[in-house]
Amino acid sequence: MKIKTIIAIMAVITFISCSKNPTQDYLYLNSEQLKPLGLELNDSGLFYKNMNPKWKEDKERFCLMAFRCVKDNYLTTTHYTEADFIDSNKKDSALLEKYYTKNDFYPLLISNTKGDFSLDNYTVLNKEIRLLPIAICMSQAKNTSREDTVIVWFKPTASIKEALPENINMEDYLKIPKK
Repeated sequence: MKIKTIIAIMAVITFISCSKNPTQDYLYLNSEQLKPLGLELNDSGLFYKNMNPKWKEDKERFCLMAFRCVKDNYLTTTHYTEADFIDSNKKDSALLEKYYTKNDFYPLLISNTKGDFSLDNYTVLNKEIRLLPIAICMSQAKNTSREDTVIVWFKPTASIKEALPENINMEDYLKIPKK
């Protein structure tokens, strides 16, 4: 019970400190709440590395997606095929030591709060599909000097619903992205 209270307090502090005009348009999570989603927010930046176990069922071209948001790089996204994955850590030193998750949910879009999209895997999908927008306050990454908020739009699945904190109802946040 104490841990849930501490996490709730941290979430409120994060929500308040994250942006000058926070809205309910996005789900704001702190670094501990991001971990079950495969997102690692630390002092150096934001990192994600996931191998989708259902990539063939989902008709995806790539089995693994990785990205990083760091001080001198707004966003770098990398996709790997099964053959590329073996050598992937040699190609990207920022992700070298990062553990990869095996979630069936993954980002389809990455944007900012202004609606500018950097990653767009959404165009091949039905434009009416609702996604889960997770807001990450880059000011929590102390060594980056970044003050922006990155929005990672996840494909909603039963697995991501289970990975979210108990007190969060995923359906309350699902929305159709507007470009």
